Amino acid sequence: MKLSTFYHSRKYKLNENFFDNWSPEMAYVLGFWFADGYMRQDRSYRIVFVSNDKQILSDIRNAASSSNPIIKSSSDNSWSLIFYSKYLYKKLEILGGLRCKSKVITFPSVPHRYLPDFIRGYFDGDGSVFYVHYISSKNNKPRIELRSNFTSGSRLFLLRLMRILNKEIGLATKTLGSYNDGRSLKLGYATRDTQDLLKFMYYPGFSVGLKRKALFLTNL
Repeated sequence: MKLSTFYHSRKYKLNENFFDNWSPEMAYVLGFWFADGYMRQDRSYRIVFVSNDKQILSDIRNAASSSNPIIKSSSDNSWSLIFYSKYLYKKLEILGGLRCKSKVITFPSVPHRYLPDFIRGYFDGDGSVFYVHYISSKNNKPRIELRSNFTSGSRLFLLRLMRILNKEIGLATKTLGSYNDGRSLKLGYATRDTQDLLKFMYYPGFSVGLKRKALFLTNL
């Protein structure tokens, strides 16, 4: 049964059909959830997004035509956005969402045209781009290079992501790194691959995304 576009739960609205059809915004939000979200079914069905960046949660809320509040954590600097919807919860499960997903999540089936949006969403949640400063061993001069990485507890997710990026834009295949005593994994890229990755994800006119990460493109 198709639900009406807007479901009014108490005083908040939400587009419950948001995950029904692929779009750049839908793919981005799904990718962000795969990185920094979780789902819970206790007394209600909840889809939760978590970030230290309040603005990106506001953008996700706008994308889903929601008026739900963004809540500040009492224990750290993070913020949370919660959608209460059984329909959205079930749709997320169909799209590959899992409870307790951190180590077992797999890369979902994403239409080819929306791969940059999904990957950008994941990168904005569990990815980073930065400069490294070091002294060259060849000439003993200081150097600055661009780096990027994706992190996850799931080896299957990162391996599939690596294969997709290799196929789509020719990024290198490599051995995954590990940290947190092996509990977390990292897929890292050097300067040239990072440049190609940023151009792929933050293409001209992208609709939703962290502007501070896109700004690294201005220095390429």
